[in-house]
Amino acid sequence: MTTTAKTDAPARKRRWLRLSLIALGIILVLALGALGGAGWYFSGEVIDVDHSPDEYSLTVQAVDEDTVTLPREEDTEKAGTWGLEWEDGQAVLGDVVASDDETVTRSLHGVLFGELAAGTVVRVDKWTYRDDPSSALGLEYETVDVPTELGDAPAWYLPGDQSTWVITVHGRNASPGETLRAVETYDMLGYPVLAVTYRNDEGAPDAPNGRHSLGEHESDDVVDAVEYALANGADDVILHGWSMGGATASTAARKLADTDAVKAMVLDSPVMDWNSTLDMQADDRDVIPPITWTAKRIIELRADIDLDDLDQRNFAEEFDMPMLLFIDTADETVDHTATLEFAELLPPDRTTVVTTASGHTASWNEDPVAYAAALEAYLATL
Repeated sequence: MTTTAKTDAPARKRRWLRLSLIALGIILVLALGALGGAGWYFSGEVIDVDHSPDEYSLTVQAVDEDTVTLPREEDTEKAGTWGLEWEDGQAVLGDVVASDDETVTRSLHGVLFGELAAGTVVRVDKWTYRDDPSSALGLEYETVDVPTELGDAPAWYLPGDQSTWVITVHGRNASPGETLRAVETYDMLGYPVLAVTYRNDEGAPDAPNGRHSLGEHESDDVVDAVEYALANGADDVILHGWSMGGATASTAARKLADTDAVKAMVLDSPVMDWNSTLDMQADDRDVIPPITWTAKRIIELRADIDLDDLDQRNFAEEFDMPMLLFIDTADETVDHTATLEFAELLPPDRTTVVTTASGHTASWNEDPVAYAAALEAYLATL
């Protein structure tokens, strides 16, 4: 009896150890699966293409020739100039002229197209102008096809008498309409403008993997646009990029560094470092660091990129052209501190920094006159 008891005890201990190791393995597998699943989801939020329709969540309370009254919300009471978009129309909003606990009344600079009436369901639009340069700004333009390695990409071409062309580059999941806020200034000064599309845009070729590459491969399409400009009369170009368009334009400029094709650059709320921007966005969503790290690795794998190659601070010495940076310190989408650090690495005599505090790519909206003046003063130095 005693011998049997001594023999059973180690056996039970070994069985318990095996079961514990199996349980630990199962827990580890489940944890890694959950980590990978969360990382995959977060990666999709970054690189998946999304051109779904805008949501209209506001209802116009009243409208006349000079004003429009909207529900009082953060977006409707912001100072500055903004667009008002509805399903088949667009208007331009000016300053707040009156408000109460429930509504905000703003000046109405004009209805660009469509019919605006009380009861219309609308949204406040940061781009301000939509549709095309003619309906938005009354400017002459034509749609041209820019040859790229994936096929022709449509672009708006606005003629001008300068030998330097401006190539405007919009952000992620956006369109050339995002760039119209600066086009009027360039047109007034005689610069031809090429407002481009790139892979995965509506009307442009799809990327082979159907995903955004955060500026890495989109930059090849911008390089093609530069070559198109040079082949059609441009002596050189200015690249003007917004948000991910800033990352795209910067990476294109590095690829063109030996050609002297890029005379100058203008970047508006640019993504100068995706690592810190993804960290910021993850913190805002209470995503824990292990998931963020995993998501970054998945992004690199799925998009065929290296995020360190898109940290423009690592390549600051390659940017020897004059640079104008619009940096918004209230940006909740892009890490603006990386852009400030990038600016510190550039030659101070060739770098102009304009700071605002109205949100991502909203420097123009905060004060269109000041934005145009800063852009015009910068162009005069070229």
